[in-house]
Parts: sequence; structure tokens; C-alpha cells
Amino acid sequence: MAFDKNFEKQWLDKLQIGLKKIGKADLFNELTKDKGEQPLVKWTEKLMKMLKVNLTQNEINEVMIGCACITPKDYLEHIRNEYAKTKNLKKVHTMLQKAFEKFIRQYKNLNDEQMDLLRKKGWGSAGKLEGNTILSTKIPKEFHRYFQTKDAQKKKYYYCHCPRIRNLFLNNEKPIDVNYCYCSAGFTKDIWEYILQKKVQVEIIESLMKGDEVCKIAIYV
Repeated sequence: MAFDKNFEKQWLDKLQIGLKKIGKADLFNELTKDKGEQPLVKWTEKLMKMLKVNLTQNEINEVMIGCACITPKDYLEHIRNEYAKTKNLKKVHTMLQKAFEKFIRQYKNLNDEQMDLLRKKGWGSAGKLEGNTILSTKIPKEFHRYFQTKDAQKKKYYYCHCPRIRNLFLNNEKPIDVNYCYCSAGFTKDIWEYILQKKVQVEIIESLMKGDEVCKIAIYV
């Protein structure tokens, strides 16, 4: 499948905005001056190394979170309204789980057994609620192919959601810095901030980039 150049342009625009917000606009120019001459994964590896040299950990998190894909909010509005009325985290967590299940069953063409597996593993944007912490584990991007293959590298490829770097698993390349995955964490962070109408903190707990089998994000309400 050909890589979407429009997606890459949008991602770079978000990266530029994020660096500008923290007063590092010049770093973007330095990073992109020879970008077209390098494979995307190699350039991204260089990006993460330069961010670690020039930014604090909090700044890296902020910049990468700002690069995240953002979900449409129509299906979340009733959940946000419920939280505004009740401030009941457990109730809106249950509502988000139901909304996720309704969507993912149709989108991924999942049967009852596969849905039970999702619930058991806590896979999906709602995740598992533990006190005031939500542990959200990514569902495999290519769900059916993920379970059909026994090849370890292909399994990681089918699991990973990022169109920019997931090919590294097929090519058996070295994973890049795990801080890159704060881009993915930003997707979940945006969902919960919309529902709760306040800032939440996120942390990468597990990641394919660290050698884990799944990508798990903690959301601290």
C-alpha cells in the first residue's frame, strides 16, 4: 500500500506547530532540511534523537502528543454531556466502552467470541478503569491478520497503528525511541479530555517499541 503523502504533510504541520509553541521553531527547519533524502523510518529515528538532545521530557511529550490523529467527536457528545451533569467517571467509562464496542464490531467485522476477547484484554479506547486511572490498550490495527499469523514481526506490523513507521517491523529494523508513541497516546488523551472537559496526563506503560507485545497507555484523570 502506497504511503499517503497528504498524511505526512499534515503530520509535519502538527510537528511544526508543536515545536513553535515551545519556542523551538528553528529546530523544525534543521530537522526537515534533508528529510526528502532519507527513508521515513530513518528520518523519524533522527527526529527522536534530536528531540531528546534539545527538549526536556515534558516538551517531548507535548510535541509528540500534538502530532496525534484526532477522532471525530459526534459519537462522544452524549458521553460528555452525561459527565457534565453527573461527574460520574465510572458511568461515562461504561458509556464509552459501549460506544466503542458498537463501532468496532462493525468496523472490524468481529464476532461474539472476538468481542469477548477485547473485553477480557481491556483493548480499546475505553480501556480498564482502576480508581482515577484508565489503562487503555490498543486493539490490533489489522485484527484478523494479527491472529492469523504466527510470524512475530508480521504480528507486530499488523498490531501497530502508525502508518509512518510500522513498516520497520516487516523489515526487521530496530524500533525507534518509545517517546514517539506519545503521538499515539495523544489520540486517547484527546478523547478523554473532550469527555471530561479538563486536562488529563498520559503515560506510555507498554509499547512495541520497548519490546512489549501490546501498546498500553495510562490516562491519569
